[in-house]
Amino acid sequence: MNVKKILEEYSLEIDDIRWYLSKVMTEKLMFLMETPEELTRFIWSAELSDQLYNMEERYLTTLQDQINENTLDESHLRDLLSDMETTRRQRFGY
Repeated sequence: MNVKKILEEYSLEIDDIRWYLSKVMTEKLMFLMETPEELTRFIWSAELSDQLYNMEERYLTTLQDQINENTLDESHLRDLLSDMETTRRQRFGY
């Protein structure tokens, strides 16, 4: 099974994945806002910039690796892609 082929089935592009991952990161940052010291450490340590750098490509690679190692099944992958599809629709208001 190939992640990129399944992405095509859902008509998802790299930009859609980047938007979805940005939304996930926003939720994480909002949670960290409750503990300013943790948020400061997260930014200061460059962990934030490390996670943002090429995040969509690394995410796709991780998904493909998990599929290859049989730690991610097609059903779970399709659930993730459905979430991305929903996020894309919300982004564009349809």
